[in-house]
Amino acid sequence: MEDAPAPQQRERRGSLFEVKSSKPKICGSSVMTMAIQPESSYEDISFRRPPQKIQYENTYKMVPDVRFQAGKVKTIIDESLATLEKEEYDVYHCRELAKHLSQDIKDKVKELGMSRHKIISWVTIGQKCDQSMRIGSRCLWDDGNDNFAWGEFKNPSLVATAIVYGIYQD
Repeated sequence: MEDAPAPQQRERRGSLFEVKSSKPKICGSSVMTMAIQPESSYEDISFRRPPQKIQYENTYKMVPDVRFQAGKVKTIIDESLATLEKEEYDVYHCRELAKHLSQDIKDKVKELGMSRHKIISWVTIGQKCDQSMRIGSRCLWDDGNDNFAWGEFKNPSLVATAIVYGIYQD
């Protein structure tokens, strides 16, 4: 007769809590050794400094070298808005179209070389359906140095308005 294996005894579990064993499990060593390699030295390590920002002196220029050229900017606005000739009004398409036109106008105006002016381009596109639209803005203004140019475009489906501000900054 063969001996039957003895049934394994299981620990009794409480009905509310699971009791863990009080013996810690050893998973590995917590001691780490570090050795200094004699062939390396601190002179071999090169530290890179971040590039320093150049600080320019104030120029105290009260008048710009090149004034805002409203006539040339008006031509740029009219050429950019003329690309809307065959467009139909769609809310989502016109939203993206206004962003692209505004960026395109601003890039072309910056090529005119008015480096001391802050250029702000604002394009609004609305649906044409027998209603009125008013656009207004406010800002601090120096009549001698600041200027603006604007243009509008209409087709049977939409109305577009573009305004470009040139604000002199010292």
